[in-house]
Amino acid sequence: MTLVDPVGRTPGRTTVSARALQHLATGLARDAARVPRRDVAVALSDERGQLRVSVTVPVALADDGGRSLVASAEGLRSAVIGGMCELAGRAVGTVDVRYSGVRKISERRVS
Repeated sequence: MTLVDPVGRTPGRTTVSARALQHLATGLARDAARVPRRDVAVALSDERGQLRVSVTVPVALADDGGRSLVASAEGLRSAVIGGMCELAGRAVGTVDVRYSGVRKISERRVS
C-alpha cells in the first residue's frame, strides 16, 4: 500500500552521505568520459558552500576520431554539474578535469 501526502510534503529529512556523493560523481564522470569505472578518480571538497569536484580520467580515443579534448572536458563538466544537481540536489561550483593516460575505445554495434 502506498500512502500519498495530500499536501505534497512528508515530514522528515533526506540525507545523502559523502560516500554516496562520491559514487554518484564517479558514475557521472565515467558515463560522460566513456571509460571504465576503474579508470576514474574523483575527489570532492567544499568551496564556500558548494561542491568542488576534481576528476581524473584517461583520454578516450574513439575509432571515428571523436571530439576535441576541450569539448570532451566541457561535456564532462556539464554532466557532473547537471547530474549532481538533478540526482542529489547538490550545487557544484567547480569541476576540475585532469587527463591522465589514453584509452582506445571501440564502439560496438548491437544488431
